[in-house]
Amino acid sequence: MPSVGPVDVLATVAIALICIGVFVLLAYALVVLAARVLHRVPPAAVPPRDPALDDLRSRFARGDIDEAEYTRLRSVLQRG
Repeated sequence: MPSVGPVDVLATVAIALICIGVFVLLAYALVVLAARVLHRVPPAAVPPRDPALDDLRSRFARGDIDEAEYTRLRSVLQRG
């Protein structure tokens, strides 16, 4: 039977510690991944576009109405 020296024991312990470390890291990664998946925030809903406000913006951009008229009409449209 071959003799087991201190180097053999240290090598075995080192390999065991490496395996335990890899296992702990994998378990940690699994927990972090699960936490991220379970606590995912849904994307914010995009508010629907108002065609009347879009038309008003276009008229203002073209110069058909001035800023005072744009502001007045926008407040009217946003109220209703």
